[in-house]
Amino acid sequence: MSLTQPHNPSAGAERHYADRQEFMTESTPASMHFHVVSGGARLFKSLPDGRRQIIGFAHKGDVLPAYPCNHYGYSAEAMRTLRVVCMPAPYLRHLHETSPDACAASLHTARQLLIGLHNRLLMLGRQTARERLAAFLIGQGTRMGQNELWPVDPAISRTDIADFLGLTTETVSRLLSTFHREKLISRQRRAIHILDLDRLRAIVAHSE
Repeated sequence: MSLTQPHNPSAGAERHYADRQEFMTESTPASMHFHVVSGGARLFKSLPDGRRQIIGFAHKGDVLPAYPCNHYGYSAEAMRTLRVVCMPAPYLRHLHETSPDACAASLHTARQLLIGLHNRLLMLGRQTARERLAAFLIGQGTRMGQNELWPVDPAISRTDIADFLGLTTETVSRLLSTFHREKLISRQRRAIHILDLDRLRAIVAHSE
């Protein structure tokens, strides 16, 4: 999920959040926008029974929320140590009112979020567990650009992946072991590195 917006980080104050510290709460007034400088964040929605559902992850360069709004549409918490620049909502609103590039970026971001939502609906409704995990790894490994692979953020646990994909932790662990044996990925400590992007894409496309 790419939420990057053009802005001037010096317009806000830098803050640090510890692991699992919530810094954005669903349905509260959106007084600040958060530019991720380092670390990562879990994005989640609260359910009526008190449980929560992970809906995405934010990484360096992302802005939460990605566009001006009156209330936060989801909550966010730090994964390990998170460093952000907090930008007052009026600043981002002014930027969108005065900069055509900022408006264009917002429209692009909204479009990408909508595409992501459609893909997630397809994933949950039609894809097998193997296909879901392959798609997730591709999304995380190529989020900084299609021509350069990045490791999956080690702060994203197998439980996080399972929650996001609608699977059990045991299923995710088993599939990661299978992908490792098949030399699709390598695992170094907690980090997951993609070794064969084409074969992972083939799994998603049902052609392997």
